[in-house]
Amino acid sequence: MVKRILMFSLFGVWLLATGCATWEEMTAKTPPPAPPPPEMVYPFSDIPIPNGFERDHTKSFVYESGSGTVKVGRFFYSGWSDLNDVVTFYQNEMINKGWSMVNAIKHENTILNYEKEGWVCALMIKSTLGKAYIEIQAGPK
Repeated sequence: MVKRILMFSLFGVWLLATGCATWEEMTAKTPPPAPPPPEMVYPFSDIPIPNGFERDHTKSFVYESGSGTVKVGRFFYSGWSDLNDVVTFYQNEMINKGWSMVNAIKHENTILNYEKEGWVCALMIKSTLGKAYIEIQAGPK
């Protein structure tokens, strides 16, 4: 009987020593993972789309010349997001991608106009019942 108690005690000590995390490991705060990078509007590799937004292929179109020097597109996206969050996303990300803001018109809907060496991009953003809708028009200047 004493032998069994001794065996269970040794096993318990071993289990606690090797199987459990230390207090520091249990209470350590790990930073949340970085959000995935935003997708880009194909074939424009410098126009981002907020994560979780889906393209409406029935309305969207793109024209690209064979050499790729001329690209024109009109794209429609929608996703569950707050209007202000989407506007803030574009105000930050378009600058990060090298675009310069020309002007912004904000009322019920928001229109953001950007330009870049030889290119223009207009973003029309609206929200209805918690769903945001983005229309993007991009092409040569």
